[in-house]
Amino acid sequence: MAEALKVVEYAVASSPSFQVVMTSALDFEGTLARLKQAIVEKDLWLIHEINPQMLLERGGYAIAPARQLVFFHPRYVARILETDPSAVADIPLKLVVVQMPDGSVTVRHTDVASLLGRYAGLTALATELAAISRELMATVAK
Repeated sequence: MAEALKVVEYAVASSPSFQVVMTSALDFEGTLARLKQAIVEKDLWLIHEINPQMLLERGGYAIAPARQLVFFHPRYVARILETDPSAVADIPLKLVVVQMPDGSVTVRHTDVASLLGRYAGLTALATELAAISRELMATVAK
């Protein structure tokens, strides 16, 4: 007989200064579909979609819908390698989509300007990628 899943009770989410967070105007599936479409429209590659909900279920836990969209493009990797290869540890970029207990859907990502801007010579690229990340978030913003 299968054991019942342990339902995870969410804490109140913080808004750390090193993350960008917003509430989507769309439901979970609509948010996910729109972000995937926006990634492609920005000529970026959706490298992988991680399903934490499924992974936690395998471990015996139940959570609300959640996905991580991992994206980037080789042209940016080339620019990073030409400037400071150590910054490769901080890519690809990721959007995290989570349905909260109240039914709202949040989207968050690490602040790209602070993530990559800390490397010498990458300020311009960090600013460019931060603008792209803002544009992706804007596609689902309230």
